[in-house]
Amino acid sequence: MRRTKGMIGAPASAVGAVLLLLAAPTSFAQILKSDITIELEPVASGLTAPLGVTHAGDSSGRLFIWEQSGQIRIVEDGDLLPVPFLDISGKLPALNTFFDERGLLGLAFHPDYRGNGRFFVRYSSPRAGTPSEPCFGTSRGCHAEVLAEYRVSAHDPNLADPLSETILFSIDEPQFNHDGGTVAFGPDGFLYFALGDGGGAHDGLADTPPSHGPIGHGQNIDSTLGAMLRIDVDSPPQGPLAYAIPADNPFFGSPGADEIFAYGMRNPYKFSFDNGPGGDGSLFVADVGQNLFEEVSVVVKGGNYGWVIREGFSCFDPFDPTNPPSTCSDFGPLGEPLLDPIVDYSHAEGGITVIGGFVYRGPTSPALRGKYVFGDFAAEFVVPSGRLYHLASTAPGSFEIREFQIGALDRPYGLFLKGFGEDEKGEIYACGSTALAPFGNTGVVERIVVPQTHGGRPLTSVLSGDAEVPGPGDPDGSGTARVTLNQGQREVCFELEVFDIAPAFAAHIHRGTVDVAGPVVVTLGAPTDGSSSGCVTGVDRTLIKDIRKNPDGYYVNVHNADFPPGALRGQLSK
Repeated sequence: MRRTKGMIGAPASAVGAVLLLLAAPTSFAQILKSDITIELEPVASGLTAPLGVTHAGDSSGRLFIWEQSGQIRIVEDGDLLPVPFLDISGKLPALNTFFDERGLLGLAFHPDYRGNGRFFVRYSSPRAGTPSEPCFGTSRGCHAEVLAEYRVSAHDPNLADPLSETILFSIDEPQFNHDGGTVAFGPDGFLYFALGDGGGAHDGLADTPPSHGPIGHGQNIDSTLGAMLRIDVDSPPQGPLAYAIPADNPFFGSPGADEIFAYGMRNPYKFSFDNGPGGDGSLFVADVGQNLFEEVSVVVKGGNYGWVIREGFSCFDPFDPTNPPSTCSDFGPLGEPLLDPIVDYSHAEGGITVIGGFVYRGPTSPALRGKYVFGDFAAEFVVPSGRLYHLASTAPGSFEIREFQIGALDRPYGLFLKGFGEDEKGEIYACGSTALAPFGNTGVVERIVVPQTHGGRPLTSVLSGDAEVPGPGDPDGSGTARVTLNQGQREVCFELEVFDIAPAFAAHIHRGTVDVAGPVVVTLGAPTDGSSSGCVTGVDRTLIKDIRKNPDGYYVNVHNADFPPGALRGQLSK
């Protein structure tokens, strides 16, 4: 059953204070289709396991992609540089070839990186373990979770100094999973990072003996596991620590771990601050659930978010995890109220692992502005079936989940969703792969864009071999093309589908009328497996304007090995 208690949460403007907001009884979200259609613009491919994207805040325009396998890669001027910015793969445990949650998990650049060259990473480090530990002797092994500081090379801005590492924080993990991962600077200038409850299931309470202690880690204020942590890396360290503690941390100078900012979490794998233009600094945390529910919270200082008493809005029984009790405590061990998420969803409805994203504050896609963009890893554990969502505000402090339409045909994402990223302008990126484990080279990073039509509908083209000039083309083949023009952003977005032809190696928009062969003006992605989509950037605005005004003066051409001059062709039309 769902809890009948009203939602307890925090409005987006209440960062820094624990407030109670009573609302109507809330159940897990029904996920409806959004009226927003997005395109996924390729940025980098051939990656192993991209978990996130960030920037250095130095106006260089570079993107930094961190890979679970241990590398930080740079995209500069649209190119993925061949040499990693930093490679710490030698510091990681041997990652499991089927599935693993350990690895290089987070990256953050200092707000004054341009001046001091400092950046921070979160990663997993091997350790031996003892026979009494649940991770000892398993294929996944024991490990510690590490927060470390590095500096950029003094000689090359695209290389870090691998010898500059200073380990700031390390904690032994009882199991291999629930490691959290994100590290980020908040609007207050402090460094935030999150840790899961230590792994396994049930916060260890169903183990014999309980592997996370008698009350688990989530509700134990003396443990930094299952919590959001906040430290000061700019003030003199408070020995024996390698950092200082912000004086207003909830338990500083009193019982409880000094680093804790908020607690009661299972696996807060991804979090972000809404600190772009127009944002209020709210801290969005996606906390991965266990058997039934996934949740997103706006986290406030000192908040207790309920795990292991709650899973989402529901009560939780570690000894019967698939049957939520009808009642449970509304208070934590200190008598503090347990705070509810702003939304949750069931595994049957929305997927098995929530992946937190960002509030969009970029200039390219006005329809996304102010919306929290996030998603889910997969509908099934072994099938690449991630989903992309956003929150829709229905009333102050109330939200519903909407699933983006991807392209005009609303195609599935088709990848395991591994993470999100944000560039210096506030544009958002999705990171995915067809591989479950951090191996292979199917990882991709794609920019999320809402194609702008400037009041016009996408242009369409019906493709056939009969229309080829010169013939014969492939008279048995057919296809369709949809082209969306964005003059302001100098983009041409496209979707191609072709049928009954040999694999294509190229596709273009040409200038030319019926029965006239003309020059290529835009190169599109070839539908090598029958379909392709994406956005071409940097297109001349005058050309885009002319295509929109005179679409029948342009045609789409698809080429393959059977008919290199052109297998399918069709004029554009409104």
